Amino acid sequence: MYEEVSDLKEYEVEDGELAKFRKLFKAAVEFWNKWQKEAKEDYDFVVGKQWRPEELAEFDKQEKPPLVINRVRPLINILSGWQKSNRFDISFLPRTGDDIELAELREGVTKYVMDKCNFETSESFTFRDCAIGGIGWFEVRYKYDYEADKGQALIERIDPFSVYCDPEAHELDFSDAKFICRARWADKDELIQLFPDKAEEIQNNYNLYDPVEKEFSERVYIDPMWYNSELKKIRVVECWYKEQSTQTVFYTADGQKIPFDEKNQEQINLLAAQGLVADYGDIPVTNIRCCTFFDRTLLEDIPSPYQHKKFPYVPMIYEYFGVGDIPAGFVRALKDPQRELNKRRLQQLHLLNTTAGGGGFVEEGAMSSEQFEEFEKKNNIPGHFNKVMPGGISKILEREPKSPPVGIIQAEQQATADLMAISGINENLLGTDIAPGSSGRAIELKQRQSITHLSVIFDALRSAKKKIADLLWGSTGRKGIIPQFYTADEVYRIQGENGQKFIHVNQQVVEQDPLAGTIIKTLNDLSVGDFDIVVSDIESSTTQRRAKAMLFTDAAGKLGMPPEIVMLPMLELYDIPKRDQLIQAYKQMQLQQPPQMPEMQQMPQTAEIPRDPQQIANQQRPKAMTNAAAQSALAGVSPMI
Repeated sequence: MYEEVSDLKEYEVEDGELAKFRKLFKAAVEFWNKWQKEAKEDYDFVVGKQWRPEELAEFDKQEKPPLVINRVRPLINILSGWQKSNRFDISFLPRTGDDIELAELREGVTKYVMDKCNFETSESFTFRDCAIGGIGWFEVRYKYDYEADKGQALIERIDPFSVYCDPEAHELDFSDAKFICRARWADKDELIQLFPDKAEEIQNNYNLYDPVEKEFSERVYIDPMWYNSELKKIRVVECWYKEQSTQTVFYTADGQKIPFDEKNQEQINLLAAQGLVADYGDIPVTNIRCCTFFDRTLLEDIPSPYQHKKFPYVPMIYEYFGVGDIPAGFVRALKDPQRELNKRRLQQLHLLNTTAGGGGFVEEGAMSSEQFEEFEKKNNIPGHFNKVMPGGISKILEREPKSPPVGIIQAEQQATADLMAISGINENLLGTDIAPGSSGRAIELKQRQSITHLSVIFDALRSAKKKIADLLWGSTGRKGIIPQFYTADEVYRIQGENGQKFIHVNQQVVEQDPLAGTIIKTLNDLSVGDFDIVVSDIESSTTQRRAKAMLFTDAAGKLGMPPEIVMLPMLELYDIPKRDQLIQAYKQMQLQQPPQMPEMQQMPQTAEIPRDPQQIANQQRPKAMTNAAAQSALAGVSPMI
């Protein structure tokens, strides 16, 4: 694929079992090298490095400024800001009616875990990686803090340039990948602390720097393969790979499938003695292992610590078409119009600088040679007076400066329009073309028309969040991180929309049964239940709820709905201080008011009796909230609706 890659076979040395992992990693590096080159340029465009090295060298020779009119960064910032203002929560749908409460429990625990590890920040950074380079990566793992004697599930953004996936993966989400490698630079002390039994090998190999390896790495790869002489660090690789094997299972008469191992051997023998074993056989199984190594040193090769039997990495991919393609983000298609914009602006500036004086005609004898040289250098300096020979002013005719060609200005405007059209981020999304007084519904429709172009990347985020939930909770027979590690009896405090609430999980309860005796039950057991995981449209951001409230208020006002019907749902939609107290007070007030008869039934059958005007005014005045709880809730609350 790349120049002189055949050198890899000559350089490869048989290292036993380690040779296989070195070969897998180098094959992945070769494949992802092309994406890394494009992606590094994508990131450079966002930060403003938009001229190629040879162009910068030419500017330096000509003493021209490398002008950059960065229109890419604001577009990425708008897209990232839209994501931050429109977050969506993970929801659990029970498969049976008995799992409804457990589904709500899982939603609460998931929110607790994500809040604890600051998932929203990781989500936003990974989303930005995907928008810029086309792919972002999450790592879902469990970390134990030995000082606090407590562990925690973590969902973190990892550097996309450190991940190398199986180049033979055909699925668009890499779900069929046979291995995923993550490489990072580590110093000697860090490695010795992590692998004390390998301290001697690490010490002996740390100062080694093979010139053949360095030369080969610089010609084929972007970064050095194993050693970085500037950082004084070694590249350590974690290779998570799938291992295929078989397992003997026993089938019972009632359809259960029990794997044969030391833990289940006694149970299987008991069932066999009772004649309840119907059949047995071998089935194929896939296990996950992790091999950690650097260069020719194997640090460890162990089974995965997680029971969900999946890789701990989740990709978020924007634009990718499978084998032979590389992921691309929004910036990839914006680079050409951005380059054109920079060049057009530079040409326009050059024309303004070169034609500012306009030039002209000078008769011989109007200036001396020294005066003419000074005239050329300082003619355009404000406040400067040029000296000429006596009578020379009449012999100088200055040409009128010309304006820049209209075509250059139009081309620059077209390049700017191309940036907006290609990215799909236009005035509708920005809200700059919405007329004053437009209804909330009109605003929402305009923005939804714009966001349709961007729905692919938000769908990729939904898919990634669903995979994260799968790793946290697992599937039938395969425990995720939460059921595997969150087994203690604990109370979690969750910050929800309506304030804090507490969830008690894995609670051990002792009950006395007349027949069975003492029974120990586990309430809110996180390891039971069967659910469908979805990334729901339930808005988790204040911005979205405010938009819904505005739409509801606008519709209620135009339809003329009575206040007693509108007030309760309006209070539930708005985020205002003491909202819950207001809702409860309003409900109590409604209960205390007697039901009113329909207007037709209230009309008297006889002639209307004249009433006192003051009495009529008192009856038409809105009823006040007389309940003590309502008065207490309303105290100190300023109207915000």
